[in-house]
Amino acid sequence: MAEQITPFESLKAFSGIIHRQPIFLADRLDVDSYHLTFLNKYGEKLDDDSKIPIFINHLTDILPAISDQQKALLSMPESWREALYKSPKSSLNLTLDLNGHALTDSDNTRFGFANHALPQQEIPAADTLLIDIQKYDLNSLEKQLPTWRKNHLNLCAVNVNDFNAYTLCTSHILDLLQGQFYTLPSVKETAKILPSQQILMELLVKLQDPQTEPEDLANTINQDLTLSYKLLRLINSAFFGLPREVSNIKQAIVMLGDKKIKTWASLLCLSGVDDKPVELRVVAMTRARMCELLSKHYKGAAELFFAAGLFSALDALIDKPLVEILDKLPLSSELSDALLNHSGIAGKALNDVLNYEKGNWIAVDHSPVPIETLSQAYLDAINWAKELNSQL
Repeated sequence: MAEQITPFESLKAFSGIIHRQPIFLADRLDVDSYHLTFLNKYGEKLDDDSKIPIFINHLTDILPAISDQQKALLSMPESWREALYKSPKSSLNLTLDLNGHALTDSDNTRFGFANHALPQQEIPAADTLLIDIQKYDLNSLEKQLPTWRKNHLNLCAVNVNDFNAYTLCTSHILDLLQGQFYTLPSVKETAKILPSQQILMELLVKLQDPQTEPEDLANTINQDLTLSYKLLRLINSAFFGLPREVSNIKQAIVMLGDKKIKTWASLLCLSGVDDKPVELRVVAMTRARMCELLSKHYKGAAELFFAAGLFSALDALIDKPLVEILDKLPLSSELSDALLNHSGIAGKALNDVLNYEKGNWIAVDHSPVPIETLSQAYLDAINWAKELNSQL
């Protein structure tokens, strides 16, 4: 009897690329929804008559595996629309961008697209207008805003990929933002490391010290009551599924090994940075897991690859250049080189992960890792990070 494929496995079997980006509420940087884009294996838009994939019939069941939001914007070809409408009804609010033509299965949310080459009367009527911020300078943005505000309930800036664009959007009170801005450090020359950041750095130094003995490691973790509590709670959660309960940090080190405990404790330290969007923590976890999955292809140590992905978000979390942060951390030369120069096998994997995250499909195409492997690792990683984030 043939083994039945699960809905999530059918999504992973898609022959093209699936890319997920958060859409933030601009005023507090909480995730409002996710934008899922379906492309061919070269990162190009699919033709409107593209073959309907198996997973479309199960998409409403699949989406909760990679998103805990009740809303999603889906960029897909026209040919998939009818099949999606025939899929089982759910409480999800799905909005379709059919290669630039916005449709929705509810009256709650509609997305249109601002094109700087189009006159205002040709921009689609929509509750929410998507504005490619890279196509507007300050003057043209200020000129268009009154008309946009008059005709649309929400204004969403896309391709907000640096802090100049972010500042432009927030200073003009746009409602929603999408882009890479939140994964970048807000570097200020006069900025000092805050006391909370200093404590975090000191703890990371102790956790990453290669000379630390298991007993010293346990003592370091136990000195931070919040960290030891969170670590034990995580290890004993259904996420780990251990055969018996772990009652103390020493026991955890014996069961999982000091390298894994260092990694998980470091992750929990980074997740405690509370002045950053939660999505940045999700990004750090997703990078870590995807790098770990790619360690099989590159034939490297899983812990090294995981750490490379995790620490790659340190600059954004602490708002300091990575080179300045790593100068204070006793990391191995292999890990430091991977983070700073993307060299070595762990660095190559991290480079793959960052290119996929940014949608840099030309660079992804030049990776030695097949696109099918990268895409499957990406989906597994965002599923894993979602489950882990719910435990944290």
